[in-house]
Amino acid sequence: MSNFMDLSGPNSLISDKHRLIALTGAGGKTTLVRWLSMFFKAEKKRVISTTTTKILPPPRGHIVLQSDGPHFAERIHSALNLFSSITVARDFDTASGKLLGLSREAISALYKSDTADIILVEADGAARKPLKAPAEHEPVIPVAVDLCIGVMGLDAVYRTLHEANVHRSEIFSKITGAEKGCGVTPNHLIALAESKNGLFKECPENCDKIAFLNKTDSPGGEELLSEFARLLPTRKTRSIKWFAGSARNGIIFPVLNNIQKPLATPEIRFAFSQ
Repeated sequence: MSNFMDLSGPNSLISDKHRLIALTGAGGKTTLVRWLSMFFKAEKKRVISTTTTKILPPPRGHIVLQSDGPHFAERIHSALNLFSSITVARDFDTASGKLLGLSREAISALYKSDTADIILVEADGAARKPLKAPAEHEPVIPVAVDLCIGVMGLDAVYRTLHEANVHRSEIFSKITGAEKGCGVTPNHLIALAESKNGLFKECPENCDKIAFLNKTDSPGGEELLSEFARLLPTRKTRSIKWFAGSARNGIIFPVLNNIQKPLATPEIRFAFSQ
């Protein structure tokens, strides 16, 4: 077990004041959204998962499409009464097999309606890469967002910087100073989070920000955390809280806390692995 595992589950990074949560970056956003939705459903909360871009439909669960007809809000309310956790999208694109995202206005209306306790929004696309830098039009952040979670895959660290490993690698190079063809280092990930054009681009100033280093269960993941723990105190990242873990295995813990504790949410982890 990791020396970094001070585990208290998603409640350690998401509080009651966080009702509209956007996820940016790459390397596990969809997996994290699905785990968080299961976790908060188990806590008897009403959860909407949605996107402002495109996502694959979840393998199971109820989906409400805006394109299915009138009374969109009423259909969402009825579905939440039945299922507690649902996925909401504008439409289904048969060509790509993906759900199409809601507009910022539609998400604001959902937020103001108090229909759900938590709205989780995938606000960025990543082409299935473990790391990405945002293009000019990305990410698409909801206006009233309370919390932004920027995801980065640890399995990208020390891989060669090229498009196969990093989505929009040229932009990543420009933002972080990483040279194309060279290895991606922890310093480059920290630079991506710190840059105004990086992981939290378009997030409001008053929005809480969490950088989540995903895939600590990948080879060498725990050793990489030691490097981040050494580097972060020397950087100006005070407005960003750093967490790490494995969304796939239902593990989240603060990077800078090395207290060893047992898992706090084993039942959720088990359910998610089924």
